[in-house]
Amino acid sequence: MSRPESIENRWDILYREYPEVYEAFMSVPYQPSIFEQVPEIIDLCGKTIADVGAGTGKSSLALAKIARQVIGIEYEPAMLLQARQKAQDEESSRVIFLSGDALAIPLATNSVDIVTGFTLALFPPEQYRDFIREGLRVAKGKLVYVGISPGWYGGDLDYVIENPFKGKFDVEMDRIFIEEFQFAFQDVFSDQEYGTIENIVSIYGFIFGKKVIAHLKKENKTAVQWKYRVYWKE
Repeated sequence: MSRPESIENRWDILYREYPEVYEAFMSVPYQPSIFEQVPEIIDLCGKTIADVGAGTGKSSLALAKIARQVIGIEYEPAMLLQARQKAQDEESSRVIFLSGDALAIPLATNSVDIVTGFTLALFPPEQYRDFIREGLRVAKGKLVYVGISPGWYGGDLDYVIENPFKGKFDVEMDRIFIEEFQFAFQDVFSDQEYGTIENIVSIYGFIFGKKVIAHLKKENKTAVQWKYRVYWKE
């Protein structure tokens, strides 16, 4: 079965059917990396961390470089399989991966120092309330969430992307974290360089749509800038 030109912002399809494309998307170099910037805001050194929505394991393995232990929690079986294979290959003794849901974290109350989540795909955005409550239950210390800043879905190509939920989802999520749950926050930037038009089209374009693919080719664009919002609450 041939791969479609694009999945047009269907992240559920990406996670379920194309985990290798998600892995490629996350593996494109980010400068500076969000995993370098978050520890400058929140002290993660030597902590036991539950990394919720671990995906293919990139965030959990990055956190393991400074944490005492990381428990990566992932719902999608295809993603979880890749994460476990990667951890085994890298012989990362400080990381374990569990099957679990961000809305019902499979850990006891106050069982870890910190709970993290990196760009969780929860829909509708009201589900973030359950994630926040669960994260605060499990963490003895802080709940840290890294999302895309409002107006930056897809990075600096947000204005090109056709997505009926764009401009609604991120604003509502931001309101839930800041207004309802009084999280502190800080914005950070990161540049993602794909190297070639072919590479950015096959990964970024595949995810974000045919209109984006046409724009990338027309503008000969190989890099995307992202604006992330780091939220935290104890």
